[in-house]
Amino acid sequence: MVLTLWKLRSRGEEQVDLKNLYNGMSNFFSLKVHHGGMFTTSRSRRYVDGTVDFFDYVDIDLFSVHELDAMVKELGYVERKGLNYHFLIPELDLDFGLLPLVYIFEMSMDQNNYGRS
Repeated sequence: MVLTLWKLRSRGEEQVDLKNLYNGMSNFFSLKVHHGGMFTTSRSRRYVDGTVDFFDYVDIDLFSVHELDAMVKELGYVERKGLNYHFLIPELDLDFGLLPLVYIFEMSMDQNNYGRS
């Protein structure tokens, strides 16, 4: 069993100074999660009718789909059935920068295997 340190930020909590929060801890990050809504299907895609939550103290070395599943449970979702995880490439919009998260994990796994004998 892996000990995780991430925590769900309280809704309504004031803006967090991430530089100060993670001072000297380069392996930690915060994860912004949009959930409970849906994507529009037209050009200029948007995510509507959802909620935004943040998880702080996520360890990049321990982050996995299993951790994401645990976070989703923390948000109150009992079953993963019907849920899809996506990642938005920074600086891109939802039409061009939205990728299924499983694709990101597969790319990461492939890159980790390059150069190994």
